[in-house]
This record gives sequence, structure tokens and C-alpha cells, in this order.
Amino acid sequence: MDVEILDATDGQLRVKVSGADPTFMNAIRRIIMSEIPVTSIELLYIIENTGVLYDEIIAHRMGYIPLKGGEGLIFTKDCDCQGKGCPRCEAILTMDVTASEDNFKVLSGRLKAEGAVFAANTEIPIAELNAGQRLALEARARLGTAKQHAKWQPVSIAVVKYEPQIKIDQKACDLCALCVDECPKKILAIKDKRLVVTSQLACSLCKVCESICQKGSIKVTYDDSKAVLTIETAGGMANEELVSAAADVLLNKSSSLREALKELPEAA
Repeated sequence: MDVEILDATDGQLRVKVSGADPTFMNAIRRIIMSEIPVTSIELLYIIENTGVLYDEIIAHRMGYIPLKGGEGLIFTKDCDCQGKGCPRCEAILTMDVTASEDNFKVLSGRLKAEGAVFAANTEIPIAELNAGQRLALEARARLGTAKQHAKWQPVSIAVVKYEPQIKIDQKACDLCALCVDECPKKILAIKDKRLVVTSQLACSLCKVCESICQKGSIKVTYDDSKAVLTIETAGGMANEELVSAAADVLLNKSSSLREALKELPEAA
């Protein structure tokens, strides 16, 4: 199995894996989406809210603020406090804002961390207050996975696609340029009196070019032995950390399955 980093810019990570079974790459994708433990606000205590937004709306917005830190926290189900909350299984964040003017924006950067957990992005809007209005609260962040709730999902994008294969019959092509104009990704061009693909990996496999070509000179297929994984972190963990954590989870699952199989009674 060969691994190649295609791109690591604009918050995204694109990795091409050659020689791996498609189910392996999809397993990595699914684990990243639903089984990587991250911290998120689970409990919220509103001390005072004189703004126009209901407490429930504030709570909903707070729950989806990506948080960093929390490496030392454990799941509440594994804690001696039995889910009541203690420094081992939860971190506390507080906020107390009184607007000094109308249309005062309360951003996530106003959250003050009393532990190792803090907002990954300080520019996320929470509420808008008018002069004199107050929003004071205490939030409890706990460890969880997206299997429990979407607020613990650490990525905004997690996609696997096969490597596209675009074959052009230059003899049949009459350079009408219909495919060039209609391609959604704009990856076809005419250069030196030839139809060429400028970026094969950017192809979305929509096959618009193939269906619109009256000469049948374009064939779009894919190579299922080469897959491209694209992920974009929500901010709580780096993309590289997510891939590494997903691999560790998959290894642990495999080890658990191996041990379970050993305990099966031998066939007569």
C-alpha cells in the first residue's frame, strides 16, 4: 500500500492511497466521522440572558462550537464520579458579557476556559445584544463521539472517491469544445489542437463530458485500487491527527476481533 499526500492547504487534507481495498479507506472515513473522541459542550447553565434569543437557541449554538484541548479527559461513563462531573471527565468554560452598545456581537472568543479546553475558533457568533443586555453562563465540556451526537463530529468534510480515469480518443474527437464548456469542474481544454485533461484528480465522475460528446471520444471510468481521502477538520484536531487517530481505532477494533475469535469453541 502506497500513501501520497496530495494537498494540505485551506484546512483540508487530501491523501491518495494506492493498493488498498476500497472498504479499508471507507472504514477510515467512517471512523473519522463518528468514532474519534473530542470535547464538546454537553451541559449549559444560563445565569442570565436578557437578549432576544431563547436559552435553548443559545445552548444549541454553544454545543456546536469546536473545542481544542481535553487530552487528559476521560469519558464520563468511565469516571469514578459516575457522570456527575469532575475535573477528570469535564472542563468548565464561563462567559459574562454585558453589551456596551446596540448590535453588540457575542463571539466564541468571549468564552473563558477554567481548564485545558478552549474554543478552537474565537470568531463564531453566539448572540447579538443591545446596549445593557447581558449574557452570563457556565458551560461543561465533556468527551464524546459523533455516534452519540453530531456536535462531537470532528470534521466538516470526510469523503473517499476512486481515482478518475479519463480516456480521450483523439482520432474521433472533432474539437467541438462542447465538453470543455459543459464540464462542471472545468478540467478539459483544447491545447495544440488536442483535447486534454488539465487535472484528472479534480474530476467528480459526473460523466457530463461523456454523455454530451456526440462522437463518443471520451470515456470516464475509475481505478478502484486507488482512492483519494479528503477531510476538513472542524478545528478541534488537526487533519493529520484525525487520520492517525482513525488508524489507531481501526487497529484496536481488529485486535478486539482477533481476541474474540480466539475464544470461539473449536469446530467438532
